[in-house]
Amino acid sequence: MVKKESALEKELRLNSHTKNLSLIREEVEAMAASCGFNENELYQLKVAVSEAAANAIEHGSPQGEQSHIKVSIECDPDKISIEVIDEGVFKARLPVTNGRPSHRGRGIFLMTALMDEVNITEGLTGTRVRLVKVKNKAALDVAEPSTV
Repeated sequence: MVKKESALEKELRLNSHTKNLSLIREEVEAMAASCGFNENELYQLKVAVSEAAANAIEHGSPQGEQSHIKVSIECDPDKISIEVIDEGVFKARLPVTNGRPSHRGRGIFLMTALMDEVNITEGLTGTRVRLVKVKNKAALDVAEPSTV
């Protein structure tokens, strides 16, 4: 494991193993908490980054545990951005099995529901999932005056 960090940035490079999911959640939670995110936002961030990292480990690790994933966390006064980068090729799949919705394939839906922005970029050397959460967005949405 390699850690590189500054006051508002952190980068982890980890072996593609599910045992690292808890470390990733802990690092994201610690960084987001230090940036002032509330408990509800912390929970949403941990769920979304768990999905992104689990997908990277399961689907984006062509050499199994010998592959690596990189998690970059950047926090500014208004938002947190998290990137999960793997070494695999992204394959979008519809979650349907025998004509019924599958119990799998819901990670992207979940990330999109919990985050303010989700971008998936496919590349020759891996897939990058970028998650962005705006701090106190629900409070900001309620506080904005109506222009109707």
